[in-house]
Amino acid sequence: MGISKRHHYIPQFLIKRFADEDNMLYLYDKEKGTFVKEKRSPKSVFFEMNRNTLDFGDTLNDNLEKLYAELDEKFSRDLNEIIKSENISEEGLMSLLIMVSSLKWRLPVNDKLFDEKDNHYTYDKLPISIKVINDDGSQNKEAIEHLLNSEIFSRTKRLIFPFLPFYENAEITPDKLLKLHQNSYINTNDKITSILGDSPLIESNSSDIEDFGNFILPLGNKETFICNDSGDKKVNSIAFYLNKDLAIYHQAKKYVVCRDKNHLVSIINTYHTVQGAGQVNLIHEHIFKFT
Repeated sequence: MGISKRHHYIPQFLIKRFADEDNMLYLYDKEKGTFVKEKRSPKSVFFEMNRNTLDFGDTLNDNLEKLYAELDEKFSRDLNEIIKSENISEEGLMSLLIMVSSLKWRLPVNDKLFDEKDNHYTYDKLPISIKVINDDGSQNKEAIEHLLNSEIFSRTKRLIFPFLPFYENAEITPDKLLKLHQNSYINTNDKITSILGDSPLIESNSSDIEDFGNFILPLGNKETFICNDSGDKKVNSIAFYLNKDLAIYHQAKKYVVCRDKNHLVSIINTYHTVQGAGQVNLIHEHIFKFT
């Protein structure tokens, strides 16, 4: 059996939550300014060929993609349980927070940021330990050095970085977890429809990888995962939902999808109006004031 090639940078289980009753989506190409002629399935959007393929010289390996698949299975299971029970346990919330952090480093739009942080976060700054033992029980320093300088280790950091917000001085701290639990919640509104873009994570500070800060991530047509230190744990204005979609469209590098074409057209037109008025900067500035 050959290795996988179509690697989704947004998990398929998440994309499906934005699809219509037939599990299909309208796809808008932001660069071309046009809709793709035919509706698309979640399988056929938000992926890159061989994005997570590792090259071992004479062998290609998709173990990194398989690890993402295992994580996605758990994230999907935990999210479904939360939505079904309308209750977020500490374990469930931790799973969602790790999902958000993991998604950040999977997105192509963050590749440049990853390269910057890859150079900064050397092995000694990460909460991990690598050992290669010789037959006599001693450490194989040469093998370790070769691994640390390899592209494989660099690519693997995409799986390590998501856990950094939970650590302080190489240990998971209760204070950090408590803060995240106090600030995080899922907002549900059955009267709205949401769009999804290729850069769906809205952050107050995307460059700090050791602290979540405030963030917003749409989880489907009706649900939005929010982390905000305002203390309210509620959406304070109906304007939030429009602003959220405008932010998702603004951040998108190329592709945006929605189950309702008319809704997406409305968002695009509103964005162009805001852009024409020179007020695009206000979209991100105001969004966290509504939560």
